[in-house]
Amino acid sequence: MQGRTTTTRRARRMTATLLAVLTALAAGVVVTGPVSPAVAATSEPEAADYATDVFGDAWDFSNAADINTSSTSARASVGGGALSVELVDQDHLFLVHSVSGSLPFGRDGALQPVDTAKYTRLSFSMDQPLAKRIGAVYWFTCREQTSACGGGATFSTVPGRHTYDIDLAKTSTLLGKRPWKSAKMVVVRLDPVVMRAKEKGGTASIDWVRLHAAPDAQHPNAALPPGTTGTTTIRPRPQTVVDSPNPSQGADLAAVQHGRSWDFRSAVATGGVRYQDITRLPRDSRGLNARNAPPAQNDPRLLFPVSPFPGSTYHYLQFDMTYDGKFDLADHPGGGKMARLIWNASGSGTPQISNDILTYDSGNQSEVTVDLTARNPLDENALNPRLGWAGRTITSLRLDPNEDPGAAVWHLRSLHLRADPAAKGSTSVQFHDAAWVPGTTAEVAVGTRPPGSRGYVAIAAKGTAVAKGANSVPFRLGSMAPGRYWVRVTLTHPDGSTSTSFAPAPVVMSR
Repeated sequence: MQGRTTTTRRARRMTATLLAVLTALAAGVVVTGPVSPAVAATSEPEAADYATDVFGDAWDFSNAADINTSSTSARASVGGGALSVELVDQDHLFLVHSVSGSLPFGRDGALQPVDTAKYTRLSFSMDQPLAKRIGAVYWFTCREQTSACGGGATFSTVPGRHTYDIDLAKTSTLLGKRPWKSAKMVVVRLDPVVMRAKEKGGTASIDWVRLHAAPDAQHPNAALPPGTTGTTTIRPRPQTVVDSPNPSQGADLAAVQHGRSWDFRSAVATGGVRYQDITRLPRDSRGLNARNAPPAQNDPRLLFPVSPFPGSTYHYLQFDMTYDGKFDLADHPGGGKMARLIWNASGSGTPQISNDILTYDSGNQSEVTVDLTARNPLDENALNPRLGWAGRTITSLRLDPNEDPGAAVWHLRSLHLRADPAAKGSTSVQFHDAAWVPGTTAEVAVGTRPPGSRGYVAIAAKGTAVAKGANSVPFRLGSMAPGRYWVRVTLTHPDGSTSTSFAPAPVVMSR
């Protein structure tokens, strides 16, 4: 498909100096100063935190996945346990991000919106050089990020390293003034220091960020992350990560139909793939190296050899691709950094065109996994009849790696279409605690209804000991009925704090 390019707007350092309560701003927003621990030594459990609970990975900037630096126009990087961001106009940091017109995957806020009733405050530790300035927090209930669905608050900033704690639920004074608790949020953006056009203010360093529950009697210092600050010690909550079952364990369409997967490091494994508007370069460990070429230079295509197959069975699209240059969605050379899946379904000759699949630049891109049956995958402007993927017999398959009108160079390592993981009689559930402490215990349960439903049955009783690193619990079907099972793991630390996560894919159990 030619021409449609989406353009969008676009270990912890615990030496933070603790501030007194900041004064109210002109807009009436009070920024509660960083929590001041009592003089006497205290210890308390960590308060609920969005990133810890939802991702199993706190925003401590210990890894690149903590924030997508492709989504800010300012230069930003993760390293040494901190996020560095250039203080310029539009120094937007998207803590929770979503882009209208794209298929959500990974940590997209459309898949994992923020529960605004539970997480009501934003705290962070920042070192910045500018005096007498303000920062801002913006939030949106819609992926389009319009003013009508947006709200926000400003806060005072001071030079040096300080901890800030902002009550998001108190007042909304920005954009459409949408209250924080009005709905779940799909986008949360932090502008660490608001800058004027063409103004430069040096670099800010952010050690950690928390989107957390409000303080209470058990968590008076809810703003603080695990560790010791002054005389206060915060004990970590579990960070539950369910490693298996996962989509990569499902049967691969190419392996089933052709005896081997589409691994582009091998010319033999991809011998049946056809290429259009592409100049192929020598293969290497990155896979197929290619350059966009005329006549439709903004529409490179890979056409895969497939026999008709059920879309509801093979529904996880996975591909591993990188490219040279920066992430850009604009319609100019160097832009158009999104892929698209195109297919035909039995009963119609009209191509079914997916929405954009955003592909980020180096440091932010990992293997893409999209469940094509989780929601309607079609582009809003797709042609009728709009048959979609779920419940259809798919008769052809094509990937357009990007829509760059320039001579983009890209590298495709692999592509898979996978089914749900499956097992006969028994399998293993694997998990780990990213914030493990001695004495951690687990309850592992399975259910035939999706995450959040009732009726789950324990296969490892509450109190099962958890080791540091990988843990495995057998799941035996026994007298339970064959079918599709979701896995739930709840971890508990010795202080009673808990965290629950579900496996990223169900497992189909048969006898």
